[in-house]
Amino acid sequence: MSSVKIKHYTESLYYELLLTSKYMKMFGTQIFEQECIELSTEEFSTLDVIFCNPGICQRDLAKLILKDRANTGRTLDVLEEKGFITRTLVERNNRPIKQIEITQYGKDYLTKLSKVLREHFNDFNSGISEEELKQISAALKKIRTHIGEIIKTQI
Repeated sequence: MSSVKIKHYTESLYYELLLTSKYMKMFGTQIFEQECIELSTEEFSTLDVIFCNPGICQRDLAKLILKDRANTGRTLDVLEEKGFITRTLVERNNRPIKQIEITQYGKDYLTKLSKVLREHFNDFNSGISEEELKQISAALKKIRTHIGEIIKTQI
């Protein structure tokens, strides 16, 4: 347990992370608008998770993107309407599930978009050493793991 005593909410790590998260969301939204990207940041991250997890089902996807199944379903509807993904009914453990796959169009779009975004993220990372980035990433993963162990998620 930490011996750091917080006097005010605005001095807490929670507050710092919350503010940082809000800034990151604004940063991403501005980039998407500036580049005239036809996806929202949430649709893009969902598409990327699907790309990295071929054949994933909606329930498992919802857990990875921290959204409930209904919101995940709405995002999938949009991605499917735009031709980025397909959903196929398959049987797994004697239960019907919809398996999600990224289409070739979705892969091509994601590859093109990733190149554009990489430039912005490299600019964002300037001024922070590679070692610092590794330390920050490790600390954030540690915090997420700890929080994941103490909260009750209902996804």
